[in-house]
Amino acid sequence: MSEYDVRYIRELRSSEELADCFLRQRYETDDGIHAIATLHYRGGRTEFDLGRRHVESADAGERAVGADILSQLGWQKKTFLDESVDLLIPLLKDSEAVVIRSAAIALGHRKDPRAIPPLLPLINHPDPEVRYGAVAGLSGHDHPDAVAGLIQLSRDSDDTTRDWATFGLGSQTELDTPALRDALVARLADLDPEIRGEAMIGLARRGDERARPAIEAEFRGPFHGDWSLEAAELLACREWIPLLEAQAKTLAPEEGAAFARAFESALAACRQR
Repeated sequence: MSEYDVRYIRELRSSEELADCFLRQRYETDDGIHAIATLHYRGGRTEFDLGRRHVESADAGERAVGADILSQLGWQKKTFLDESVDLLIPLLKDSEAVVIRSAAIALGHRKDPRAIPPLLPLINHPDPEVRYGAVAGLSGHDHPDAVAGLIQLSRDSDDTTRDWATFGLGSQTELDTPALRDALVARLADLDPEIRGEAMIGLARRGDERARPAIEAEFRGPFHGDWSLEAAELLACREWIPLLEAQAKTLAPEEGAAFARAFESALAACRQR
């Protein structure tokens, strides 16, 4: 039994008390996070009924909490999957953006393909938080419609939405199409280094040579994170060895220690070429 299991098993509050705690604190405190995680861990009829009762509330905040409860019941066991999805899909047409966002994210956790068609209209929602929810809902599916939706969202004006859509395309689907690759190539010039990094990784995973100039440019510029290192490990090149070694030397000691293993893995892959 893991330490996480022990923590949830030792929780003495009732599920009703935990739901009230989460309603008050949401994800803003450790106790709020623990409360919703415990509800998911328990994942039984009581917790499902709590989620159902909340999504049927006249209060938007309670409906959003209901979606959060239903989102991960049973964790990997996915308890009450069909019943939860049946309750979550109608929430995508709620009048309140906070509810739509929570429902879309919840459906992303449930990974039921029935949710793809009703999620697609959210791509053009005026609220960026809802569009982010659409990214979460569509990611992890290999269905062409879900991927097409992520391609559009990868061009979104909102940085967070664009970032997670690029990650969804690059690392959360096994689908490989010219349109998907072209969408990732477009993000290689993004002003956000994390988005550029996710695009590099996605292209490198698919062996797309168009990622090489962007990866090399990251090595010649300021260090932004290990996205370029992961891409370099996937799309290894011996010519990158001196660039990697030089960049590693520019890092402060703490940063160098944090990313030492990533540099070593990238260098090892490049040396084997």
